[in-house]
Amino acid sequence: MHGRGSATAAEARPMPAEKSRPDKHDAITKAASETFLAEGFDRASLDQIAQRACVSKQTIYSHFADKQALFLAICSELTEKLTIPLRRPPSETGDLRTILLRLGEDALAMMLHPASLDLHRLIIGAASRFPELGQAAYEAGAGRMITELSALLAQRSRSGDGLPRPLARKEADRLAEQFIGMLRGFHQVRGLLGIDPVPDAARKAYVAACVDLLLRAA
Repeated sequence: MHGRGSATAAEARPMPAEKSRPDKHDAITKAASETFLAEGFDRASLDQIAQRACVSKQTIYSHFADKQALFLAICSELTEKLTIPLRRPPSETGDLRTILLRLGEDALAMMLHPASLDLHRLIIGAASRFPELGQAAYEAGAGRMITELSALLAQRSRSGDGLPRPLARKEADRLAEQFIGMLRGFHQVRGLLGIDPVPDAARKAYVAACVDLLLRAA
């Protein structure tokens, strides 16, 4: 009787991979990120993700409605993490050129981060299936940068800091869009194609050239 009771108690204990782990959600999202980035949306399966996360497929369904919901959640999560540096408010001290150099270097570093390049490829591949995903990624990344940079340029132009005259909103928007476009340039294309990045010193010099072009264009 004692042996049978012990066996029953053992059977009643939850499996470590399923019920006793407080990090199931994190394990699922981590495994899903790795699987989607490696396989793409169509080839990735919930069975693969469950195996990688050491959970059952039913456990995934208890957190996410389906593969599409999991995919959208992963892309949103990665976008939020990667754009954290862009959510720092622009410094109110220092001259405009110094601020633009810092913003440009931070933005380009984010664009060229391996996880950012992987996410970019993933979203491009899924954009036709999930157009709202592409819109959300744009708004969190380039859209956010353009909006905040435009506001900064308009503000500093009114005080005569580095700009010859006050800028209208449309002018500030145009300059911000051109600046972000210049930053992406061939650097992001090289990264997306798997070509070795240029040295840090050359990248910093490129950002400085973009800043000077923006200030002259104004």
